[in-house]
Amino acid sequence: MNGRLVQSLGVYVLWIVITLLGATWLLGGEEAALEELVKNGIGWQFVGASALLLGAIVVFGWRDLKFGAPHALVKVMSVPVLLLLVIASLTVVTGLPDRTTTSYVLFNTFLVGFSEEVMFRGVLFRALLENLRIWPAIIVTSVLFGAVHSLNGFNTGDWSGALLQSVAAAMSGMIFIAIVVRTGSIWPAIIYHWLWDGVLFLMGVASALDEEHAAASEVAVSGLGAVVFPLMIALPNFLWALWLLRKVRDASYREEEGASFTG
Repeated sequence: MNGRLVQSLGVYVLWIVITLLGATWLLGGEEAALEELVKNGIGWQFVGASALLLGAIVVFGWRDLKFGAPHALVKVMSVPVLLLLVIASLTVVTGLPDRTTTSYVLFNTFLVGFSEEVMFRGVLFRALLENLRIWPAIIVTSVLFGAVHSLNGFNTGDWSGALLQSVAAAMSGMIFIAIVVRTGSIWPAIIYHWLWDGVLFLMGVASALDEEHAAASEVAVSGLGAVVFPLMIALPNFLWALWLLRKVRDASYREEEGASFTG
């Protein structure tokens, strides 16, 4: 284990502490739905986590986190964007919350997208690549990304839901890392992550504010549907990620070869 990986794992632990304890502090130690963390004001835990990462990048001099311009956007993003548009169309049914709430949700989910992408597809992934081949690095990064979402159980009290979310997050993590590898930039992953979370949270908040839609939603996702629905949403992105990554070669992969994988 080289020095960079040790540094990155240390930042990862601090990032979890800031994100988790910050959420606990904002909720006053009480259990609440995840929507409460993004709809009622600025999520200072997300601000703190992002500030930690930016500070670590400067202090440790990490210059290879892929903040440059992307390439192959149309080829890589066509399916994810189509899927996002399909899901966003459901807001016709759920509606949107008021303007203030919508602004908070979009602001906070941007911070979440930025923080999580820089932490996992930036800091951790690049450190792992110095110790592992490309596919083990991809798998470890995605597993860690999924596992950290299980900690949401501390704030929601719903541990089975948190475990399910961690599985869905690990699947979604594959598309985010595929986007970084295939476009050569972390920015498309940040933006897609932001819009994906933003749409889902806006729909959830709007449904919760509408008693009729909330009741209908509760029935729709009860029982087996509560397990299948999150996984089915994540599945198309997961399958597309596997397709995008199908020609990644363990032995010969280099960071600058992101543009060389042909579709």
